[in-house]
Amino acid sequence: MSDEERIREVLSQFIQLRDDKRFDDWVDLFTEDGTFAYLSNTLVGRAAIKAHVEVLLQADKGKHLCVNSIIRIHGDEADAVSDFVKLEPDEASIAAKATGGVHVAATGRYHDRLVRRGSAWKLAARQVTIAGFGEPSPGVPGRSR
Repeated sequence: MSDEERIREVLSQFIQLRDDKRFDDWVDLFTEDGTFAYLSNTLVGRAAIKAHVEVLLQADKGKHLCVNSIIRIHGDEADAVSDFVKLEPDEASIAAKATGGVHVAATGRYHDRLVRRGSAWKLAARQVTIAGFGEPSPGVPGRSR
């Protein structure tokens, strides 16, 4: 598997493990001193990240999609920018115990810095930019505006 494929796997695991609430496995995708930042929150270290996200997503029924990833590898470090969409079930579907009714709850972009640890790639930093909250987009890694 190429480095780019390994990084894409980390990006996919991030979404699936979090949505499945498998936080022990999910937080292992970060380096020990990794950072996770969104809105006004900046979390540092696996323990802080896990504790915060477990509470934040305890009752979450949403599903995240990660698309359009652009990855730039620089030796044992990499930058990735990916778009995301968060879907949530419609209240009417929940009340009727039906499936299929969803709406877009949020869109945005992930800005990631990854590092190689042995044969694995780990997230050293993830910055989440949520559309509509006035946060500027840093753009594509390795490309000037």
